[in-house]
Amino acid sequence: MASLLDVLGATIAGSLVLLMIFTSLFNIQVISYNTQLQIGLTKMSEDLITGRRVGGIDQPGIESILSKVGAGVSPSTDPIIEATSTSFKFLGQINPTSVISTFYFVQESETSDGFPLYVYQNDMSNPFLGPFWLADTLEITYNDFNNNVINTPDSNHDMIRSIEVNLTFFYNTYQPDIDKRLIRHNVVFWKYFKNLYL
Repeated sequence: MASLLDVLGATIAGSLVLLMIFTSLFNIQVISYNTQLQIGLTKMSEDLITGRRVGGIDQPGIESILSKVGAGVSPSTDPIIEATSTSFKFLGQINPTSVISTFYFVQESETSDGFPLYVYQNDMSNPFLGPFWLADTLEITYNDFNNNVINTPDSNHDMIRSIEVNLTFFYNTYQPDIDKRLIRHNVVFWKYFKNLYL
């Protein structure tokens, strides 16, 4: 009887050890997967902000597009068309020989996937960048000459000289259970509109 209890105890102890090993291996795989998602999310957000090269073609980032605000636009024309906390529409020239384009940087209505972010150029129904999914609503803050926040930017276009853009990108984690959490990556950048100072 004592040997039967010893065998039963050894079986239970061995099962617990194996269960701990398999649980640890599973947790290591989940952490590895989520780390890879975090790296991918960081890279994607950097590419969106600064631009990237795909197949020998340079794709501009949001920062580059925002540097075109007012470029080549006549002083008698307001280069800013719309300025809200979730959208920014403006006129600008890509290079000195191109025509003046209309750019539209906008977060559209929330869906089950999050808040879609799009960038349009001239054709306001076909984006050339996006959708990029945001976990939280886009936050654009407009500033004047002295870096003071403009509370009503859409009615004070002539005061706008820079913006602060706050974006939070996300991926779903590995486990789709009740304890699921989003992998989030927050990016905040400032852009000064040098063409509006000239």
